[in-house]
Amino acid sequence: MSAYRKIGVGEDAGDAVTVGIEENADGRVVAAVWWPSRGDVDADEADYDTVDEALKAAEAAKALHGFPEVVVTLQRDELWQPRWGTLNDGVALDDAESFELARAMEASRDA
Repeated sequence: MSAYRKIGVGEDAGDAVTVGIEENADGRVVAAVWWPSRGDVDADEADYDTVDEALKAAEAAKALHGFPEVVVTLQRDELWQPRWGTLNDGVALDDAESFELARAMEASRDA
C-alpha cells in the first residue's frame, strides 16, 4: 500500500508531484495532479474525475520525471479514504533516510 505525505492547502510541495483532492459543486470527490518545472521537465497540471486515477497518474509522473515523492493536499481531511493508502503528516522518511539523519545528529553531538 502506498504512503503519502500530507501538506497544507497552498503549502509549497518543493520538488514533488502534488495530488490535490476536493469535493466539487456536485458533491463528487475529484482530484488534480501537478508538479513544478525541474531540469528539462516542464511544470504541468491535469484534472481527474477520480482520486484513484489521479494517484496512478501522479505515481507515473514521479517515476517518469524522477521526482522524489508524491504529496497530497486535501480540501478537508475527511475526504481521504484509507483504500488510497496511508496519509502521513509532516516529513516522510524511509528507513535509510531516518538512519542517516540519526547518524548525522549523533556525529554533530560528538563534535
